[in-house]
Amino acid sequence: MLLVMVGGFVVYKGMSKDDAPSRDFTELELAAGDAEHTGTCYALSTVLVANGVFGNALRTWTAPDKDNEAKWILTLESVQQGYQGPVHEFRKFTFEQVGQQVRLTSVEASKGLPTEIDANIDGLLEAPHGMNSTPVDRCAKAGAPGYQYPPK
Repeated sequence: MLLVMVGGFVVYKGMSKDDAPSRDFTELELAAGDAEHTGTCYALSTVLVANGVFGNALRTWTAPDKDNEAKWILTLESVQQGYQGPVHEFRKFTFEQVGQQVRLTSVEASKGLPTEIDANIDGLLEAPHGMNSTPVDRCAKAGAPGYQYPPK
């Protein structure tokens, strides 16, 4: 009986596919939140990996429009120990492909967490900047324009 249950689970996991953006989407350069949408010099995948894909948070990707894979929502949920006991925290990042960039277009978050685009992009860039992560090819050249982090 146990073998049948384990076999069924393996078949189910093998046949099911979690929603996630394509590699083509995550390899695009993350745009800054400024009006010019200056490139940050880091691919979205680099930013996510450098942030440890946000630690122990439960991560869920959803495509709001199954026919349009240029827009993805990343939801992060975790439980933190607060003064009054466990506290549920969430952040929901909406990323949209525009040309050869991925733009953070909106942020929803638990009370007390920032929802401003600029503040969240700065927060996302702390880890790759601190680790001297590999920039996108465009920024590997001397004098290439890019978002200055930390802002000057």
